[in-house]
Amino acid sequence: MRRRLQPTRLAVAGICVVVAAVLVAVVVVALGRHHAPGSPGRAGHPVAGSPARSGRLATGPLVPSAGALFGAWVEPTDGFTVGDEETSIAELERRLGRTLAIDQLYAQWSAPMPLAIARWDLRRGSIPMISWAGASTRLITSGKYDAQIRARALQLRALHGPVMLRWFAEMDGTFYRAEAGSPKSFIAAWRHIHNIFTSVGATNVIWVWCPTAANFSSGYAQRYYPGSNFVNWIGTDGYNWSPRMRGAPWLSFADIFSGFYRWGVSSGKPLLIGEYGVLEGAPGRKAAWFKQADQELRIRFPAIRAVIYFDSDHDNYDWRPTTSPTAFAAFRAFADDPYFRARPAA
Repeated sequence: MRRRLQPTRLAVAGICVVVAAVLVAVVVVALGRHHAPGSPGRAGHPVAGSPARSGRLATGPLVPSAGALFGAWVEPTDGFTVGDEETSIAELERRLGRTLAIDQLYAQWSAPMPLAIARWDLRRGSIPMISWAGASTRLITSGKYDAQIRARALQLRALHGPVMLRWFAEMDGTFYRAEAGSPKSFIAAWRHIHNIFTSVGATNVIWVWCPTAANFSSGYAQRYYPGSNFVNWIGTDGYNWSPRMRGAPWLSFADIFSGFYRWGVSSGKPLLIGEYGVLEGAPGRKAAWFKQADQELRIRFPAIRAVIYFDSDHDNYDWRPTTSPTAFAAFRAFADDPYFRARPAA
């Protein structure tokens, strides 16, 4: 059951930053605009001269030649053994009629890496993305965990295939403040881990930096950026908490991710959504949300090259796409859109 704690904590972390998300939404609703500091323009539209507007999309490891990768974290229904997780992933893929391009996995700091599932993913053409966290950045930089970090790096190197590593996602959220420390401490720890992986030749590891979507408009998330030499993909996590979260407005995909996108396209890195989810509202509204997200990603957010859905039910927040027949039909159509049938580049 320890493997289950990490996704649960991520969901709680999202709740802790919902106040910021609500404040952002108020601006969106009231003004119809979502400005990043110093950046004019409408929500969701690329800034002038950006790669997305000029047609020059960022390239990098695993970035498809066209379209975007479609993935998910699939919470097992029966338990958290390797067999349980593989069964749940395979069942979602059977219902979707496709293999996930990215399979998100979670590992706590001192727990074993999910190597068996990662190997299974690679054998069937899916890219494992491991979300790994749970230690003080100050202690990491001090060298306390160097042996453990080196061992993990060697394990991932031995996969002999690409693996995305999403270290310390949502580091800017209030839930992780004690472990993440200051932006300076986080950056030092990120670079320390990255350098150890490089020193042992774990060049098959693709680094994904992933703060919360709510903190990009204020510029707070960007303070944790380790630098372009230490990051391959830039990601973010965001959710539509309405109607379950009291007082939360109903937010579209564009409402949630426009602030992230505006800054992300200027980075020159490929963008991804590390976690996203929508709850059931009025009948048909969740299905409409999926349909709108599909369209917005293709038309308004072309620099987002991968999306990973949070297929899970935690703390009475049921993000699963199967909460209603109409919702799943829309989710399946989303996954079947040729744009999201892209495969990772070699």
